[in-house]
Amino acid sequence: MNEKKDVRVEVDAAQALIRWKALFADEVAAGARRLAAESGTRGPVTLSHYRRAAQNAVRMLSTALLDGETSGDAQEAA
Repeated sequence: MNEKKDVRVEVDAAQALIRWKALFADEVAAGARRLAAESGTRGPVTLSHYRRAAQNAVRMLSTALLDGETSGDAQEAA
C-alpha cells in the first residue's frame, strides 16, 4: 500500500468518527428533550432523561454504523 492511500484511510476514519460523535450527541440531546416533554412536567431535562436518551442513541448509532459500514464497503469494492 502506498503512503498516499494510507493517509486517505486515516482521514476517512477521522471524518467518520466526527460524523458518529455528532450523530450520537445530537440524538442524545434531542431524545432527552423529547423525553422531558413527554413526561408532562415543566421541570428541566434531567440526568435520567439523558441516560435513557443515550441508551436509545447507542442502539440507533449501532444500526447506523452497521448500515454505513455495509454501504461503505460496497463503494470501496467498486
